[in-house]
Amino acid sequence: MISGRKAIFMLGVLLLAVALLACGASASERLESSSADYSSQAAPAAPAPPAVPMAASAAVEDVYEVEVMKEITAEQAMAAAAPDQEAAGPAGARGPIGSQGEPGEDSAQSVQVSFEQVARAAQNRIIVRTVTMSLVVSDVLQAVDRIAGVARDFDGWVVSSDRSAGDDAFVAIRVPAQLLDDVILQLRLLATKVEYEITNSQDVTDEYVDTESRLRSLEATELSLLELLGRAGSVKDALEVQQSLAELQAEIEAMKGRIRYLQETSAFSLVSVKLKLSPAAIPVDVGPDQTFSVGQVARFRASFAPPPGLDDFTFTWDFGDGTGPVTGSGTAPKPEGDGRVTATVNHIYNDDRDSPFIVQLELMGRGDNIRAEGSDTLIATVTRIPTIEVFTQEFREVEEGQEAEYVGSFTRPESLWNLQYRWDFGDGSPVVTGVPEEGTTRAAVSHIFSDYRSRPYDVTLTVTAQSEAGEVKGSNSSIVLVTESRGLIIGDWSAGGTGKTAIRTLSVVAQGFGTLIIWLAIFSPVWLVAGGIVYLVFRLRRRLRQRNPVNGGSSQERPQDTSTPETT
Repeated sequence: MISGRKAIFMLGVLLLAVALLACGASASERLESSSADYSSQAAPAAPAPPAVPMAASAAVEDVYEVEVMKEITAEQAMAAAAPDQEAAGPAGARGPIGSQGEPGEDSAQSVQVSFEQVARAAQNRIIVRTVTMSLVVSDVLQAVDRIAGVARDFDGWVVSSDRSAGDDAFVAIRVPAQLLDDVILQLRLLATKVEYEITNSQDVTDEYVDTESRLRSLEATELSLLELLGRAGSVKDALEVQQSLAELQAEIEAMKGRIRYLQETSAFSLVSVKLKLSPAAIPVDVGPDQTFSVGQVARFRASFAPPPGLDDFTFTWDFGDGTGPVTGSGTAPKPEGDGRVTATVNHIYNDDRDSPFIVQLELMGRGDNIRAEGSDTLIATVTRIPTIEVFTQEFREVEEGQEAEYVGSFTRPESLWNLQYRWDFGDGSPVVTGVPEEGTTRAAVSHIFSDYRSRPYDVTLTVTAQSEAGEVKGSNSSIVLVTESRGLIIGDWSAGGTGKTAIRTLSVVAQGFGTLIIWLAIFSPVWLVAGGIVYLVFRLRRRLRQRNPVNGGSSQERPQDTSTPETT
């Protein structure tokens, strides 16, 4: 005996099956009514649509079938969600149902055919394919001609071509879409290397169908406006209709152009090919591996042997420590032998944690229809080497002509070897060098300053040694003031000092007389002019006194007394 739960479950399953079959019948009627509506919209009075490729036309029809199937699928989902509704309904909403509630066979066949149409519509999409390629070829000009020949062989044509540069070119062609894969294969065979190949596919089916549907609607509107123009009762009405008709026709032409563009781009794929000249090899030598210390200036230079015909070179150094590359173009012939060398490039490694570093040089040369490339690497080991600290007396005072000893000390790390010291006294005398004994950290020498001068001398002690990163150097300087020699001293009196004082005094007096003579000689024209002016003024005043005795003439120059003599 069947329990109550099982009975309810079986009843629900039966009702769900009935509802699904009923929905299938209804979907068949909807498909037939939708097809009839679509056929009625394409009225015979409307102009025929522009010719399209067979695949495009099939895609247009299938898209409408897809839209109908969307409605069918939606209704089936609603029916499945409500299985407790009655299977029977209005005559126009359900398919034919048997007397016992079972769906007819026509409904199931209709649903099966509709799903096949949906699958066929998915295959007949309008796809626009474009391909971008970069090919390395041995001869650029020849490759351009061969690409144009490939386009002609496959019923295509050359869209654009640019071969202004001798070692680069660009070609764009269009070929039938169904032959695109064969064309790409032929283009690959032209290259010595395919740098990249990018294929892009764009589905424009929705845009095509929408544009064509809008075009049919606008063309129907155009016919209505033409009929309205023929029935216009006044010139004003005719002009208004004519203006609307012109705007509508412009929009129709734009849509037709868009449809033609979609047809052509889907029927003929665009292939853009960038061509590069296959480079020749340049032997490059960056030298042996090197070791540097942190903060030390590292110098790099490479030599290379370019093939004939190259006159323009560019090189790029990558130092391997994460800093930016350094690019240059300066090259020069090698001092000895054939070939050329690059300009020297300096670099400083500030950290040794990732040492060793791989230093790489990329070299490229260009010429007339020729290109060459070369590269080389070296290992740069960066270490933290100990430093040498040097200590000397900061200031001392010595007398000229007297021998004095100069002593300096320095540190001596164990990782260093071949230590040497060098004393430079700054007075033009030869540099004193020496090698300290094993374990010794002092450097002592004797020296005589034979000349006195008012300015002090800079005495420098430099200590050098060898390490894994090369030469290590440390230095320090001291100031030495050289005083005059005091000579013979008796008590507080010094013959040498007195003689020097007398000589200095005589020198000062002679210097003064010499200065006076020089001034008189330089300003002699001034003195002569001044003396002449004084002499002329004196003579002029004297003459004036002789002519005018009352105003200051002498008694001798006055006239004699003319009074009458005394009478007797």
